[in-house]
Amino acid sequence: MERAMNFQKLKYAVVVADSGSFREAARRLFMAQSSLSTAIRELEEMYDLQIFERTKRGIFITEEGSEFLSYARDVLSQVSVMENRYLDADRKKLFSVSSQHYDFVSEAFAVLVANDEDRAHHYRLLETSTTDVMENVKNAYSEIGILYMNAYNQKVIKQYLNHNELSYTEIGAFQPHVFVGKQHPLADRESLTQADLLAYPSVTFEQTQGSSAQLTEEALDLGEDSTQSTIYVSDRATSINVLVKTDAILVGTGILTSPFRDMMTTVPITDVEDNHIIYIQNKYRKLSSEAERFIGILNDQLNDVIGSADS
Repeated sequence: MERAMNFQKLKYAVVVADSGSFREAARRLFMAQSSLSTAIRELEEMYDLQIFERTKRGIFITEEGSEFLSYARDVLSQVSVMENRYLDADRKKLFSVSSQHYDFVSEAFAVLVANDEDRAHHYRLLETSTTDVMENVKNAYSEIGILYMNAYNQKVIKQYLNHNELSYTEIGAFQPHVFVGKQHPLADRESLTQADLLAYPSVTFEQTQGSSAQLTEEALDLGEDSTQSTIYVSDRATSINVLVKTDAILVGTGILTSPFRDMMTTVPITDVEDNHIIYIQNKYRKLSSEAERFIGILNDQLNDVIGSADS
């Protein structure tokens, strides 16, 4: 017999066990006792076990029936959670975005949440490694992901996206900058070259173990040209503290949001190509209204920053 899961029959078995008799269970379920008895026998045949021992004194739960009912209760509990989550017409939808570690993304996220006056959604922002950003979108844990792409990493990123049926759209282009503390020796420079950076330790965000070196989050890889130490961090708060209190540098977009302008500054690097901020999504899935609003906020912020830098 085909063992297709039948949640209704599982419920019948649990009600019989809780009621102590088929008669009482049938009354609680508003069904004929004969129909209930038939359903339980079909369930027992389906799983090739005896859940209840039927005697003149009533019914008793067998040893294997007790174990089966334990699993049945767990299954029904999970089904109830799922139905409450997805069949409730008034339930709040979740908007989730994964991103590399960018101040402007968290600021746009905060604006999106603040504009939801009706509190109609749940929200989740995950700042994580490059690989995990792509994995989260692939597995539908996040609807969109925010990354940068340039000549150095685009082959690896495009290969991953194509293989996993993801697409990308450019939001904006930026000239790589160095983030440094206000007291850093390079803080007052109008521009820098790659050679200027080699004398200083660099901050880099930790990546997923085993991922390609081309998936580094920093917009410039100094690699073996630098003899200085590398400081690996996993969150923006630590990176900011290190930059403010040491002579370390961090290469990135140059976009510095207002809370950090009193502590840090950015200086453009002139001898490298532009980088591109992109968002990725499932190529077959239409973006939700919240995702479109979020991307609109990101576009506005990047246009303001890039426009003011060009003027």
